[in-house]
Amino acid sequence: MPRFAGIALRVLVVLLALGFVGYRYLLGREPVPEQSGYAIDLDEIRRLAASLPGERASHVNHEQIAEAPLPRGAVFAGESLRTPHPMSHGAYQLVFPDGYLVIDSGFDAAGLREMSPGAALDAEGHAAIQRALAGARTIVITHEHLDHLIGIARFAEPETLPGRLRMTREQLANADELDAIGFPDSLRAALAPLDYERYAAVAPGVVLVKAAGHTPGSQMVFAQLADGSEWLFLGDVAWHMDQIRLLWYRPRLVTDFFLGEDRDAVLAQFRALHALTATGTVRLVASHDVDQRKELVASGKLGAHFQF
Repeated sequence: MPRFAGIALRVLVVLLALGFVGYRYLLGREPVPEQSGYAIDLDEIRRLAASLPGERASHVNHEQIAEAPLPRGAVFAGESLRTPHPMSHGAYQLVFPDGYLVIDSGFDAAGLREMSPGAALDAEGHAAIQRALAGARTIVITHEHLDHLIGIARFAEPETLPGRLRMTREQLANADELDAIGFPDSLRAALAPLDYERYAAVAPGVVLVKAAGHTPGSQMVFAQLADGSEWLFLGDVAWHMDQIRLLWYRPRLVTDFFLGEDRDAVLAQFRALHALTATGTVRLVASHDVDQRKELVASGKLGAHFQF
């Protein structure tokens, strides 16, 4: 009996050790590599930003349609899974003298329920984004996830989008994500894929920056405004600016098992973006950062609603 008790005790110790190792592997924080294979060539991006004729945008606006929580430990590896962390959801608008460009499309009430049951949708905000999609001269999407693309998938007049909606070849090829949100086959067939290697100018002062990793079609959006200020909209490379400032990535449980990210690619982007923040020349904007949004709106740098 003592012999069996000893075996049982050792088995229990091993199981506990495996559990600890598994916990650290799936939920623990890990260092971001010191070197990055992902390069952000600001000189080339600025050259392309100046390559299209016309006046540059004068204002940046954000229309928020919901604040919905995730467990803090799902955003910052190693933190509590019981503590809620608010996430902002919406879309951005670059306002030009002769029109505007929209970045992402948000979701409707049904889409919000799929992601965050119980969260409330701002109906006026949703209507404003849909109105903006109808009137935008250019629409770009940072990546293929529901909360950024389903506003397009459920847009009432999809036949008006070709020629204005610029989706990349990688985004349109991500059939699993597009099918999951009910992206119309007719619209997918009608769109001419935007195909570029690293950077692509899409409007005066506005350049797309390829950043595959969070999804195959992930990209960032650089904008140089008329006043000379420079913005880089990160999409979901990072959900909160503290992830970039502190090099604090999402846990592997989220990146590998729920999002299907290319973790190495995103970690490389973290390192490059962290280095970019040190220069102080470009304002990085994380799509879901409630704190950053409040600060930018309070300072007058970001409009709290779309302009028409």
